[in-house]
Amino acid sequence: HDVLVDNRLIGPRAVAGEAAPARPAATPPEASSEADVVAAVASRASEAPARNVPVPESATATAGASTDRDRAVNLNQAAFDRLELEDEKLAKRKEEKSQSLGRLDDLALDRSLEEAAVEQRRQRPNLRESERPEGRGTRKEQVYLPAPQAGAAPAVAEPTAQPGGQLEVPIRAFESEIDPLAFGLLDSGHLVLFRKVWREGQRYIQGALIAHEPFVRGLIEDPFRATSLAAMSDLIVAHGGGVLSAFRAGADGSYGAAETDLAGTVLYRSALAAPLSAIELVFTVTRLPSGPGAALITWVGVILGAVLIGGCLLLYRLGVGQIELARQQQDFVSAVSHELKTPLTSIRMYGEMLREGWADEAKKRTYYDFIFTESERLSRLIANVLQLARMTRNEAEPDLKSVTVGEALDLVRSKVSSQVERAGFTLTVEAADEVTGRVLEIDPDGFAQVFINLIDNALKFAAKAERREIDLTVAPRRGGAIAFAVRDHGPGVPKGQLKKIFQLFYRSESELTRETVGTGIGLALVNQLVQSMGGKVDARNVNPGAEF
Repeated sequence: HDVLVDNRLIGPRAVAGEAAPARPAATPPEASSEADVVAAVASRASEAPARNVPVPESATATAGASTDRDRAVNLNQAAFDRLELEDEKLAKRKEEKSQSLGRLDDLALDRSLEEAAVEQRRQRPNLRESERPEGRGTRKEQVYLPAPQAGAAPAVAEPTAQPGGQLEVPIRAFESEIDPLAFGLLDSGHLVLFRKVWREGQRYIQGALIAHEPFVRGLIEDPFRATSLAAMSDLIVAHGGGVLSAFRAGADGSYGAAETDLAGTVLYRSALAAPLSAIELVFTVTRLPSGPGAALITWVGVILGAVLIGGCLLLYRLGVGQIELARQQQDFVSAVSHELKTPLTSIRMYGEMLREGWADEAKKRTYYDFIFTESERLSRLIANVLQLARMTRNEAEPDLKSVTVGEALDLVRSKVSSQVERAGFTLTVEAADEVTGRVLEIDPDGFAQVFINLIDNALKFAAKAERREIDLTVAPRRGGAIAFAVRDHGPGVPKGQLKKIFQLFYRSESELTRETVGTGIGLALVNQLVQSMGGKVDARNVNPGAEF
């Protein structure tokens, strides 16, 4: 009641024993004058002659003849007519006064999609008459009530008994003419839903006063939040061109967003069904969600990108490997050429000296030993190259035989003893008693070649060592394994090269500055031969020297 009074829709409530207070003489600027409102009522009465509309007395300048109550009723009804007939300018002023979100036309919205949709609707063929929706018009309603007693309006007539025990009650029938519901926005921000009912020439106003925020939240926001559209679209609720409320995408409880936040592309714009057709919903898109196939496309793109990057890395590694292999092969050819040329030149020189008789009997023995040593080194080199060629072509299959540890040591000692002695070193062989009789499954030739290469490597790198000794030891390991170790007392292997020395063609010294001979295939062959017989090889530095 107080809200309706504040919005000039009804007069103040009269207190018992007091006269009804007069309606304030001064009307707010946004309200129409009383004469204009009465004229509007009279205009409506002329448009519907079937209704017995009582024109207010003020229309004929006979206001003094009507009672205060009739005048108040007429003014109240005229106020609702003003609310229903108010023009756009009045609605705009009301929106600016009651709301702070601004006008819908003033927002920074991209209306390109909306304009395209309007143009598409214009190009559609007109609907047939049978397909057009029917409008909401005036309807008639009949009401049946017991007839009141004469002289007592509130009382109801007493029923009279009839033969057969039936009761007869006088009934009065009323026919009311009901106008469609109308909807308006008050100055206070409240919403009002009302209709006019015509009965026996009198007009009555029926309606409901609606609180703005709970109404918009329950009718619009909650259903909007329950849809997937709320994750991608902002919702603007407008009335009469003014913004009532706005809801941000994906933000619960963001009632009443700021005007600066209301931007985007208009996705859809539509009014609610009657009688709320004055409320308009505007959906604006700020970001589009991923489509149903977006996840698949994303994963396919990620996989293709990973494959592409992996392929590039593999090609890069392959290229680097090929370049490194070419460099190693060049170094190998250079080393093999050097390893072949140097002993052949020495053998030829000493052979010519012996043939010409330039050496006495004392030196002949020395020359013969040198020729024999260099020829053995050439034999080992050629054997390594041939073995490498066979293993590269996967043609080297080990011929495994059962050999005891003692027999294997005797085989190794017979192959390397002369080599060690000519180099001026001493070979020490130590084997634990519990392993001497153990049986190994080895290829005797390959096993001997492993130790020939290891001892030859030790002799080369320990040539300047103070302790000229090579130790060959055999000891048991956990799990039933047997460890064969070859140790020298030289400078050892640089720590960063302990794993690299078993790579093919790798040498720890530079080709330009190296002092020792070698081709870079001896230790690589050792690694491959040991693995082919089911073993493994490793190296570590001891103080002093290195142990394989």
